[in-house]
Amino acid sequence: MNPETSSASRRKPTRKFNRIAVALTAGTVLAIVAVFWSNPRAVASSDSLVNETSRTTAQAPSGPDSPPVPASAGVQIGEQVRRAGELLMEGKTAAAKELIRKMKRQCETAEADHRECARWLGALRGFDGNIEKTGRQTSLTNTIGMKMVRIPAGEYMMGSLKMEMDWLRLTFRKIWREGHKQWFQDEMPLHPVRLTHPFYMGANVVTVGQFRQFVKDTNYKTDAEKNDGGMIFSHQEGRWVPKKEMKWDSVPWTIADDQPVVFVSWNDADAFCKWLSRKEKRTYRLPTEAEWEMGCRGGSVWVRYPWGDKLPGDRDTNFGDGNPKLPESLTTVNDGFRYVSPVGSFPPNGYGLYDMAGNVMQWVQDYYDRNYYEHSPLDDPQGPASGTSRVNKGGNWYSSPADCRCAFRGFSGPTMSFWNLGFRVVMEDKDEDRTVTARTSDYQDSTEQTASSFPPTDEDALRLFRDAMFAAQQQQWDQATKDLEEALKLYEKREDFKWIARVKATLAGIYAERNRMYKSKELYTQALDEFRKMGDAATARIILARLQELETSPGVKVAEVKKGGIADRAGIVVGDMIIEYGGETGFRVIGFKKLVEDYTNADRITLSVMNNNEITTMSVPGGSLGIAVEDIKRPPRPRRPPEDDRSRERQRQRPRRGR
Repeated sequence: MNPETSSASRRKPTRKFNRIAVALTAGTVLAIVAVFWSNPRAVASSDSLVNETSRTTAQAPSGPDSPPVPASAGVQIGEQVRRAGELLMEGKTAAAKELIRKMKRQCETAEADHRECARWLGALRGFDGNIEKTGRQTSLTNTIGMKMVRIPAGEYMMGSLKMEMDWLRLTFRKIWREGHKQWFQDEMPLHPVRLTHPFYMGANVVTVGQFRQFVKDTNYKTDAEKNDGGMIFSHQEGRWVPKKEMKWDSVPWTIADDQPVVFVSWNDADAFCKWLSRKEKRTYRLPTEAEWEMGCRGGSVWVRYPWGDKLPGDRDTNFGDGNPKLPESLTTVNDGFRYVSPVGSFPPNGYGLYDMAGNVMQWVQDYYDRNYYEHSPLDDPQGPASGTSRVNKGGNWYSSPADCRCAFRGFSGPTMSFWNLGFRVVMEDKDEDRTVTARTSDYQDSTEQTASSFPPTDEDALRLFRDAMFAAQQQQWDQATKDLEEALKLYEKREDFKWIARVKATLAGIYAERNRMYKSKELYTQALDEFRKMGDAATARIILARLQELETSPGVKVAEVKKGGIADRAGIVVGDMIIEYGGETGFRVIGFKKLVEDYTNADRITLSVMNNNEITTMSVPGGSLGIAVEDIKRPPRPRRPPEDDRSRERQRQRPRRGR
């Protein structure tokens, strides 16, 4: 396990944290590659809520399961997301679906807080994938009160990009130490994973109360009890040390049955699963690393945290806040808990899973091998066949947000137990024939519905795309371009429009790396239009950000907002940058005013604004916005070093002719 520096006293600050978006990285193709492997069932409908208008006006169902109707646009979207997750876990899919539709309609109104709506789009991902099949049970509760959520078969991008190491170094520079780069490099390379059968995953980690039932029934003694006790971090010694009195029911804080159980080893977790399997007459086990990471991403193809790419705030997860060495934007975060928190204290992710990024780290089934990703299989990876340590995933109440990322990989010996390490279980779907793979069950359903969310038959196109990604990881742009162009031809031949858009966008990023800006912008624009037609607003925002970086003019800056005008009602404020209007980008003040005039009589217009590197897309009526704007000046290009100037000057000098 990797201990993180944390405040010894863990004093809780009183000021609240204002969310700050992670800065966009310019000129990096791999920042968008992962997005185009998305699961359409998880993205298509929920991510379009800020772009679509005039949605259905169906009335809410009557009865005790009816979701609450927001009293006003001021109601917190986050609380509604949480309620939708709870309804989904309870199996009340109709009520959850109606609540999500109400949230969409609320976000489409002119009075809605579009920034708040856009911020919670990531949490909505995955709900539609579970809600879509209302005839199939999406959750259940077993005899010990453990809620299990059904995770559909699907695909995603596992691991991290090469640039993630740079993001970690720059974001956590105060606690970055020599060796940290090697510490996180086991997350690479980024690679596609396809889980070919569904499974049920515990909505929460195993609690003290549930583990108590196991011990009572079996008289089980944990490894901590049989050996030298559980491990705690000693600030005096600066290392992890065992403490004899530390065990699952004896912890440094006031214990409660609804808290996650800690001081349990991998062996203890495995024994619990075997007991639960006998008791429930169903197969329970620890999740594989691939299953856990897919569950963490909540239906997104790649996302840094379960809630999105932003650093955690007050209401995201229980992590090691209060540490003055954390980034400045995190020094005022207060998650409200000094140690562990009761399970389910923070909002769930898109699958309805709680505490995937904090509270306690979690054991998974796999042996640990830092190089396993280099040769892991595409379908249902099970981890190395042997090893000395087991993988643990997720952040915890004591760790920095660097460990809270879905891709983070910890590891410990199977007999070791810690004060910040627990586990959750998965249950195999008894209706799933485990001998049948990618052509059955949910995976087959998804491919039939989406034509090809993942190429079901054309392995050549899949191979080319994978090869291109690995080439791009190594900055082998010529090879990556060649592979993608060949893959594009195959998808065009098959008329697979979803994958045509994805490959075009990825190819555009590579062209940008090679300074072929005109070609890059052309492909980005084509892909932007296609993704919006498909309703994939999340990917559209990423492509829009890339276009904004490539344009000579990034847009116009709002200098004044008229009260009561269209812009004011849409939530636009002074300082916002308008980077898109009516599908056009790269404009200056004169061009922007001309666009507004051209669309005066339009019913609705797509408008995108950027603030603190966060893009919000909305639909507004045509006509005057009621704002004053000014041009944005790009920062000057860095001057060429003096020696280069002298070298260029020498090259320009014409040789003298001899007489």
